[in-house]
Amino acid sequence: MEWKVRIKEVIEKIAEAKRKMPEVRVNNEGNPEHEIEEKIMRIELLSEKVKPEVYPLDYFKYDSNKRIASLDSSSRYLRDHSVNTCLVGLSIYSNKRGFIDGPYTINTPYMGISSYEDILKQINVNDNNIRTKNVIDYYYVNEGRNEYKIDDIADEIRIEAENIGLKEVINDHDIIIVDGPIYPTPLEFTEELEVTTEARRKHKIAYAKLVNERMKILNDKVIGVVKRLENSKKLVNEKNIAELLGIENSNLRDTTVLELIDEKLCRRNNYPYICTIGPFKLEYAIQVEDENGGKVFEKILPKYAYYVIMRRPYFPPTFLRIESISEKLDLSPVLSRITENNLLPTYIEMVDKRSKRISASLFIYAYEIASNNLNVIHDDKMSYANVIQQFLQS
Repeated sequence: MEWKVRIKEVIEKIAEAKRKMPEVRVNNEGNPEHEIEEKIMRIELLSEKVKPEVYPLDYFKYDSNKRIASLDSSSRYLRDHSVNTCLVGLSIYSNKRGFIDGPYTINTPYMGISSYEDILKQINVNDNNIRTKNVIDYYYVNEGRNEYKIDDIADEIRIEAENIGLKEVINDHDIIIVDGPIYPTPLEFTEELEVTTEARRKHKIAYAKLVNERMKILNDKVIGVVKRLENSKKLVNEKNIAELLGIENSNLRDTTVLELIDEKLCRRNNYPYICTIGPFKLEYAIQVEDENGGKVFEKILPKYAYYVIMRRPYFPPTFLRIESISEKLDLSPVLSRITENNLLPTYIEMVDKRSKRISASLFIYAYEIASNNLNVIHDDKMSYANVIQQFLQS
């Protein structure tokens, strides 16, 4: 397995580079940011009035003639006092071809390393999928006040891996279901978040280029399923929704708005059920310039989306946003198979779990090498013990 050879090789080279330098420390903390809302996003309900549709949980039917694929990526962090490492796994499920796993059965980027530039320059591994630079050839530096955040590295490598996965299945499948948005719209693409360091500016350009690549890949076949709506505040900005619920000028999260919609318009005595609201059109006013002042984005594709509420007795509801670049979005491929335990689309659940196992396996192997060569931080020592325990129990 070449990835094992390369991980061992790169960790040993990191250790060798560190021995030549005085002990230095980098920031090990992540810094996740939320998606764009309000000023640079416009949401519009495309029907004349708010009219949710309520269906039995088994209403949507599986079409065995359709070739369906789903994909997801996962990342894990392995950190030393002066080196941050991000490990990324990709999983694709196809009802035509079975599982396709990156980096095991498909070449995908699977390791990103940030540290002092002098250390990074000494790491020369013959593997394009181990990254010390971003896609615009800027080192993943982590030096004092010029920090390339580990979350930013993970975001870049994950979207690049997913782009490769999409290209792998988009031509021979009828539907491709992505775990997450069809393309991300992070806050750093706007003036709402001040990008002050060179590393942050270079990440913004690199990530924008990868998002632009994603938009070029997309077609009507691709559906995104967003499961985490706790930090999203899109629905409160839709005037028909806000007026109906009496929540104008409020700052409610999507999950709270969906609870109000469910209570007012969806709730039935006959559990379980699926309630859908939409379609909505989401448009973004984003401009990202490259190093020469040119626009990275040729255009921002509008998204079309439905919000979905799923309920059954004695369990909390599931809230989803299902999105596409097509106004004729068909929810059936996503909702035709739902897991019994947590009411999630089965296609998404499969690749979510498998991608986590892939990134965990990369982490376990890398940790066992790193523990003999680097000063792994305490949190990641604890993570290793937890991951090992999870593998033993599964």
